[in-house]
Amino acid sequence: MRFLKNKDRCYFQLFSIVLMIFPLLFSCKNDSTGPSTSTTTAGSTTTTTLQVAEIDSSSGASIEQNDGKFILSNNDWGYSCGLDSCYQAIILYTDGSYGWEWGRDRTDTTRPNYPEVICGTKPWGTKTEAAILPIRIRDLNSFEAEMDIAYSVEGNNWNLAFEFWLTEQKPEGNDVSSSITDEVMIWLGWGSTHGGISIVEDDAVMDLEENYDYAQYDPENEYREWDYHQFRISGEQKIPSEIDFKLFVDYIKDRYDRGDTLWISGMELGNEYWDNTEGACTVKTLSYSVNGETVVSGAE
Repeated sequence: MRFLKNKDRCYFQLFSIVLMIFPLLFSCKNDSTGPSTSTTTAGSTTTTTLQVAEIDSSSGASIEQNDGKFILSNNDWGYSCGLDSCYQAIILYTDGSYGWEWGRDRTDTTRPNYPEVICGTKPWGTKTEAAILPIRIRDLNSFEAEMDIAYSVEGNNWNLAFEFWLTEQKPEGNDVSSSITDEVMIWLGWGSTHGGISIVEDDAVMDLEENYDYAQYDPENEYREWDYHQFRISGEQKIPSEIDFKLFVDYIKDRYDRGDTLWISGMELGNEYWDNTEGACTVKTLSYSVNGETVVSGAE
């Protein structure tokens, strides 16, 4: 791919162009059939060109948001982006919004990367300053998110997804990955490589004006030792302005008879991607509310 010949300079140019064309594509939805450039937006993302305040392309880099309540993570767990065939960076803008960009050629691994923003904890030890997560299922009365996000992707092997984990042990910045029972992803966008999956249940979760289908991949693979659950927004791919995550927690709990002492570790939002893709995502604002307490990230 051409950007790899001078990836830093070229990708800055690509990203600037992507941001400039967002307003023109504001009403467009992504096209997941065949090689294409896919763009989608939600909320009221501004039409001004964003100015970079900080950018970091080093492997595993992080940038704090809102006094550490959110952590922007250059998560390249599947394939190191310090190598020539992959570039990935996290970005903070001067108005407080943030995001990531990437470009990946053919590699020798089938594992994805997942540049993301984290709120709460991850079972492997990452911990933010947000007090709302982790929380036990039995203590969860409400769990909602509001967002204003825009992204553009070229290639077929990718998704844009929220993710949370259920664990038996409380994740407090320590590694409790051996106690993971469930991984739950909510896909809002995806490339055509993932378009043929058979849905287990149509409209399994009905949330305000959007419904979500339920699909579960076989959890038996080389790196997963827990149940994996995938939801997909029904019909046309889009980013809703709000999501009620308690509906997904309740669905997994009821369908698989999960105990209410399990912990919800935290929330992650990112672009999972594999070979031969490149793109960028900008989070203008993202907030989570748990039991009436809200934490906010992004532009003021």
